[in-house]
Amino acid sequence: MAHFSDCGKHCEHAYCRQQDMLPFQCDACGKTYCSEHFSYDDHSCPKGRKDRDRRVIVCPLCTAAVPLPYGEDENLVWERHATNGLCQPKEVEKKPNRCPAKGCKEKLTLTNSCNCGTCGIKVCLKHRYEDQHECKPAVRKGRPGDSCRTAAGKAAEARAIANRGAQFLASAGDHLRRLVK
Repeated sequence: MAHFSDCGKHCEHAYCRQQDMLPFQCDACGKTYCSEHFSYDDHSCPKGRKDRDRRVIVCPLCTAAVPLPYGEDENLVWERHATNGLCQPKEVEKKPNRCPAKGCKEKLTLTNSCNCGTCGIKVCLKHRYEDQHECKPAVRKGRPGDSCRTAAGKAAEARAIANRGAQFLASAGDHLRRLVK
């Protein structure tokens, strides 16, 4: 008959002392425990997570990883970091240029953007036409506040008047030639 009294180890918890065939050894304090007392909290480990705990907080100013020792308050650790002179705030990164047209989130790059000829605003290719974005011309010859559409309408009207004048002169020339013949 086999005797198992010499196999395994006794749990080193003060109130347990159970013999366990597959004991656990605490990686912090080095003592042997049974399956009920192997966690740090169950055997009130004096070292516990202190040796293994490797947490950090990220500084919101300089984005540095600041070590957070076990049991210390995050706010105190951050205040210590901010006041010791090592915290060098980084400049805020510039957000990528986006199309200013209402509702458009297109990122403007060199290949997919153009400047409006009337207002000078850089827009995406979808909104390159004056009627596709809120176009207000830069202060030039015209009155300030005229929109591109107004300026385009005035230009079209001027062309129409010029065309009518040219047509009138052409028809008058035709009439004179007939009379002369």
